[in-house]
Amino acid sequence: MIRTSRIVARALAITALASPLVADTLTVDDDGPADFDSIQAAVDFASDGDVVLVAPGTYTSTDDQVVDLEGKRIHLAATIPGTAIIDGESFRRGVRCRNGETAKTVIEGFVVRNCRASWYDWNDNGAIDFWEYFGGGFWNRNGSSPTIRACLFDGNDAEYGGAILNGDENGSICRPTIVDCAFLDNGSSACLGGAIYNWGAEPEITDCQFIENRGFFGGAVLNFDGSRPEFRDCLFQANTAASDGGAMYNDASSPLVRGCIMEANAAGDEGGAVFNADPGSSAAIPEFIDCDFFSNVANGEGGAIHNFSTSPTLEGCSLRENVASIGGGMHSWNGSNPRLLDTQACGNTPDQIDGPWTDDGENDIAPACEADCITDLDGDGSTSGADLGLLFVSWGSCGNCPADFNGDGIVDGKDLGVLFIGWGDCD
Repeated sequence: MIRTSRIVARALAITALASPLVADTLTVDDDGPADFDSIQAAVDFASDGDVVLVAPGTYTSTDDQVVDLEGKRIHLAATIPGTAIIDGESFRRGVRCRNGETAKTVIEGFVVRNCRASWYDWNDNGAIDFWEYFGGGFWNRNGSSPTIRACLFDGNDAEYGGAILNGDENGSICRPTIVDCAFLDNGSSACLGGAIYNWGAEPEITDCQFIENRGFFGGAVLNFDGSRPEFRDCLFQANTAASDGGAMYNDASSPLVRGCIMEANAAGDEGGAVFNADPGSSAAIPEFIDCDFFSNVANGEGGAIHNFSTSPTLEGCSLRENVASIGGGMHSWNGSNPRLLDTQACGNTPDQIDGPWTDDGENDIAPACEADCITDLDGDGSTSGADLGLLFVSWGSCGNCPADFNGDGIVDGKDLGVLFIGWGDCD
């Protein structure tokens, strides 16, 4: 219920052009006492600098999206992270930013689920075209660059960007900050970018998990049209592409991917983990630093990485136990010439690297990896808390999963025991 006197007084103060207002805290609860019972009503009333706290509950709307942040510099947060749910009910978008939101617009601690992109008449012809559905869970357009923190995107879908789309047809550059988020089970076999589609965008994405997302191109992420995203310390696990790029598809884009793990992703055609292409100019240079690629599978070429007319750089990376028809670790062709420095490729099937590449030194290319430390899931040379976290991410039924140490098809207490036996530095 709205605290009427306070809100009326505030409105009168605005109308009278009184002295600047102190930032306020507004509350939202769908079934209890609060200032508002819907998120959108609170956003509509809020002013720059306000905090909107949302109680546990499931929130939806009758509009095309559950929440439009309206360009306001507000902090929208769940009172208890993971308990306030933005639910699109399988036919509306979750959140829209279209008014140039900046990093001072913050959305934090929400679950965004069951969202589907509503129709947007991209070519203004009045007809619904199959490709006019952008950003199921979240759409940033017109240069909007909010901060998205500690959110879970679960079971969202669209033709472009099942969970999030950054960009639009106007060419404005969106630079959102996405940190400590999880993307689970977003997209479909027809989606481009099962979790995230970057359209000429430059997001910073840090400490995020992309697990079991699906797409036609880019099971988890598709970068398009000169996008320059930065991914740091992210996990890409068990994502699938019906065609190319099980975890990531880079089309004429130059992502910086640093400290990321790409594990058990799969592509129906090429690039079990990553597909890189720039047939127009070959100018895009994806960059991978301190990344681990292991147990990825492609039915075609490039178990871990496939390069077509582009020459990425790999520094301090490992390509281990990936599988493809050709180029188990990496396949490059049509003018591609990737550069490798201090990178390991071993144990891939049927071969390590197929096609041209430049040896910048300190690389280790071998048919078999040295004695495996199977409990070292992140490949850093020791079994530690990071590996324990990866095991719990895989908990339960898990076919051909590296954390299934005893090979029984389930990650459970038996595997946990094996991990503790192997605790510490690998020999």
